[in-house]
Amino acid sequence: MRVEELASAHAVSVDTVRYYQKIGLLHPPARHGRMARYDESHGRRLGEIRHLSEAGFSLAQIRRLGDGHDDPMLVALGARHGDTLTFDELVQQSGLDAELVRLATDTGLVRPLRTSAGSAGEAATGEGVGEGAIADTLYSTGALTMLRAATELLAAEMPLDDLIGLALRHASNMEAVAADAVGLFAERFADVPAAQRADLAGRLIPLVTDLVAQHFRESLVEHATERILAGDIDDGGAHSEAKAAPNAPAAGGSGRRTAAGLRTRTALTLECRELSGELDPLAVFAASDAHQRVYWACPDGDLEFCALGSAFDATAGAGADRFASVAEALSLLDVAMRGDSGHPIGPLAVGGFSFRPEAPAADSVWEPFGTGCLTVPEVLVVRRGGQSWLTSVPGAPVWPIMAASRSGVGGACATCGVADGSGVCGLAAAAGAADANCARDGTTMRGHAGDDLTSADAHTLADPELTEGPASDLNAATLAMLGGSYRADDGYTELVRRALGRIAEGGLDKVVTARELHIASGLEPIAVLNRLRARYPSCVTFAFGRGAQTFFGATPEQLVHFDGLRLQTDALAGSGPRVGDPARDADLAAELQRDPKELTEHAMVVTDVRDTLRACGAALDAPSPTGVMELRRIMHLHTPISGRAPAGTSVLQLAGALHPTAAVAGLARRIARDWISEHEGFERGWYAAPVGWTTLDGRGEFRVALRCALTDPAETRLFAGGGIVEGADPDAELTETNIKLEALLYALKGD
Repeated sequence: MRVEELASAHAVSVDTVRYYQKIGLLHPPARHGRMARYDESHGRRLGEIRHLSEAGFSLAQIRRLGDGHDDPMLVALGARHGDTLTFDELVQQSGLDAELVRLATDTGLVRPLRTSAGSAGEAATGEGVGEGAIADTLYSTGALTMLRAATELLAAEMPLDDLIGLALRHASNMEAVAADAVGLFAERFADVPAAQRADLAGRLIPLVTDLVAQHFRESLVEHATERILAGDIDDGGAHSEAKAAPNAPAAGGSGRRTAAGLRTRTALTLECRELSGELDPLAVFAASDAHQRVYWACPDGDLEFCALGSAFDATAGAGADRFASVAEALSLLDVAMRGDSGHPIGPLAVGGFSFRPEAPAADSVWEPFGTGCLTVPEVLVVRRGGQSWLTSVPGAPVWPIMAASRSGVGGACATCGVADGSGVCGLAAAAGAADANCARDGTTMRGHAGDDLTSADAHTLADPELTEGPASDLNAATLAMLGGSYRADDGYTELVRRALGRIAEGGLDKVVTARELHIASGLEPIAVLNRLRARYPSCVTFAFGRGAQTFFGATPEQLVHFDGLRLQTDALAGSGPRVGDPARDADLAAELQRDPKELTEHAMVVTDVRDTLRACGAALDAPSPTGVMELRRIMHLHTPISGRAPAGTSVLQLAGALHPTAAVAGLARRIARDWISEHEGFERGWYAAPVGWTTLDGRGEFRVALRCALTDPAETRLFAGGGIVEGADPDAELTETNIKLEALLYALKGD
């Protein structure tokens, strides 16, 4: 037969056949004239090579076994078979039902070495593998070890579905590690002859396996020990008690604990209704005096919401696992929805995390924000696609919606649309009372007893512009008091010089230095927020209120957006000025894209983000070209990154893995973060950290809190920073932070 026919019959390439012949695994073909002809012996040899390869032999080992003779190879295969098991043997020795072993094979938890029906890859996925093929599959003794471990876990009443999900997530992560390990070997031994490479790989890769496996075992024991000491895992019948425990009360907390230390589930009921017209969430935010309140607006993404109060808090403790602890608390929440269907995004948990995992000091301005918290609000108003929706717990105070409806829908009832001039049906008659009834369906909208919501008061509370009056005067006075003093900061240029010195020492390629601009005056954030959402439609304008404090800003940087399948993030690093003249801005953008320092900084961030996502098991799309994101007074090098996340992933997992990116900390991350903590001189709090929202099924978006400020009635702190790499100029870095500070400072006044 011709070489093409031989290759096709054994599902290999022509080049593979010729390579095997070149290194002596196949004897030369007979020649008929000028045509090489292969016979059945070549076919048998190819089959044996494949079986030996799938049984774990390297090509160099196969060549040494027989030096071209069939019998030694077959003897070696038979000897190797003593270390393998058939499907029936695996079922018998594991003590598991055959269907469970098939399930373990189909899901990839255990992997076959070979199958007569197809490749090992087909057997692992179950594609093209029938009953006969499964029966003819060979497994390693490692598969038996895994199944015996699974048997003991099932005997301890561990949930099978959760175990499979955990194992699949681990397998997905290990795929990325394995690919990186192979790439490392390929690069390290690229100049070594092929036969020696095979021997080196056969000797060294098992050592890497031992290293990784031991690290995983030690990490597992360490985390389990921490949980036991924290009281999350206890003995004395904890499992049975958790199963029998009833649901916790409807609201509050992050899951009640039993006496055995296990969290019980929490039930929460939410009512949803579509409002009759568009209601401005910023007007609701302005009207509210709730201790916890959130405003979020992404005009280009067609999403805006206001969240008031707390029906359920998932609060993070200090430590590296704070994202996971919040996700766990949310997973214990059972929400029942009633009312209108068709809500655009469903119930939300909103909030953020601190830059560092350590808890803020008791006297810190950041103490009310903590290390992280996501809240399911008592009242949520969402505006999307020209519609507005209200989701609330039964009996929640909704008087801010009543007030905001005056400006949001022109005096019509926010519930039924009746234009009675009051904003809510019966509000005029019920002024000073606790309840106001809607004519559409008799729904009672509850306010605070004694609230005097006359039309004039409602209009004042609802006005989000605040361009006149004392609040506007406060912002103007603060800006005038500051003047241009922020443009000089010797402390910051000295910080940059220290960073450059540390980079020169080695071990640190980049560090992001930041500065805090302290103003001895409060701000009125509502007018600023209104200007920010209009001036920066591609950014997210946000505000998080804790009592008298408000943390707010407009950030261009997307940490991660996840729709349950696809993920999207940005590499945003490398900055330059923008002046507003199209021709000059085009020149500045071209200069930015040629600047070696900015390009180096940007490339570090791109590599860091892509490597992190691959380690999470994500299958990334082909790299996108780097462009320029142009904002009002500044431009950034920008590379979008997207891909598909493995099943079971949540936006909190992705955010926790990505934070802190090289764009806000540096590389290496831990060294950079420790250097920042030691030298920066102020507490970042939620600045440069993830803020955002998630649905209860794991979809959502987190942004990096940049271009932001923390204000209360007595003082205001503004934050800005920049990435420092070799070749950075301290004065230029100071200018960059000034441009970033001005994004907020110029929003203190109108155009």
